[in-house]
Amino acid sequence: MRTGLGHIKTLRGAVCLVLLAALSGCMQLNVGLTVKADDTVSGQLLLTAERKVLTLNNKTVEEGFADLRQNIPALPPGPETRYETATHFGFQINYRNVPLDQFDSESLSIVRANDRYVFTLPLDPKKYGGKVAEQDPENQARFMLLMSFEIAVTFPGRVLDVNAGGQVNDRTVTWRVDPNQPKPAELRAVAEAPPRPSAAANADDTGGGPPWLLIAAGTVVLLLIALLVVLLLRRPRSAASPTATDSTTSGPAPGGPGTPSTTIPGPPGAG
Repeated sequence: MRTGLGHIKTLRGAVCLVLLAALSGCMQLNVGLTVKADDTVSGQLLLTAERKVLTLNNKTVEEGFADLRQNIPALPPGPETRYETATHFGFQINYRNVPLDQFDSESLSIVRANDRYVFTLPLDPKKYGGKVAEQDPENQARFMLLMSFEIAVTFPGRVLDVNAGGQVNDRTVTWRVDPNQPKPAELRAVAEAPPRPSAAANADDTGGGPPWLLIAAGTVVLLLIALLVVLLLRRPRSAASPTATDSTTSGPAPGGPGTPSTTIPGPPGAG
């Protein structure tokens, strides 16, 4: 009886390995991302599998893909859309100006460390194949071995370091990791990051607050203009005022026509 049970378990294990090879050998993760100087990320992530694999055991492609996705670690969040061709089915995540801190997931991460951008995509078997490992822990390593990856990351600055045979073309790093090939521990690249914007620029760009410095400068200029106008208006009035006063108070010169002569009395007894 034990021999029979052992034979059945061995047969089940062989069937599981065949299914595993079919599933993981037909699984692709494609990533194309662009890191921008304002610490945001745009691009796409595509996870697919062959339709003929997803429909094993009379499952729909949706059901088969849902089972498959349980073996993938968490991906950077984003709006997902259905992706399908005549031979493949999966989903696509589109990223548009996503803040850098949202790209720190279990599957891949992009972080800024001072004046450096660091991209990492761990290929640790312990992170993949969690569902198939419930039947046999060794399936996890097999799952990772048979996966394929195509990764492209473009940085705003010069690429400084890249591992695992990554190809550098200007500011873009690409990796292609084929199925049935040994996998590196991770894919990693380091690139220069531009200087961060000043605090004042950040306040204007991100906060949208009033430009207090410009407002203060404009106020001072207006006050100076107003003061100058007042001075110019008052200056002619002060010059005309004495002229008007002189013309009203001064009369003909002494001794002139129509002006009685004034006799200064002499001392008493003078004849």
